[in-house]
Amino acid sequence: MKLEVYHTATYHYRRLPVLIIGLGFIGFCGFFLFRLAPQWFAIWHDAKKFLFGLLPIGILSLFSLLGVVLVRYYLTDYRLELRIDSHGVSYAGRFYPWSEVGSLSARWYHRRLMLRLHRRGHIAMDRHLQTDIGLTEDEYERLMERLIDDIGAIYPHLRLG
Repeated sequence: MKLEVYHTATYHYRRLPVLIIGLGFIGFCGFFLFRLAPQWFAIWHDAKKFLFGLLPIGILSLFSLLGVVLVRYYLTDYRLELRIDSHGVSYAGRFYPWSEVGSLSARWYHRRLMLRLHRRGHIAMDRHLQTDIGLTEDEYERLMERLIDDIGAIYPHLRLG
């Protein structure tokens, strides 16, 4: 089968809201970690209090790490590439061959359609294929028509649209 590319798109993390959220997580959680950590280490001899204090420290650490990851993605201009071709769907470095795709549909997101992939045989494992601009209704209909004509006949299990 000749390789035919039906759709390509990208999601960029270099956006001001990503930087603001990342710095907000680092600042907010870092402040409370700085305030809580000395108290937490002061009660290490009481196992019950120590373990109870582990929960907020762990949550704050997790959100701080998320903030660091978001700032890193912003600074390195991290991107998620989407490509739909005759062999399957590639998104964010993962490849889903048509034999493993159960359905490809869309949902509305900020007045644009974002694609959603459901893997065959996986319960509630939808993969939202987030891109910068999404699709208009006309673009989505044209894409689905082309996929139904070219791919739908080869993979009868595949639900498109």
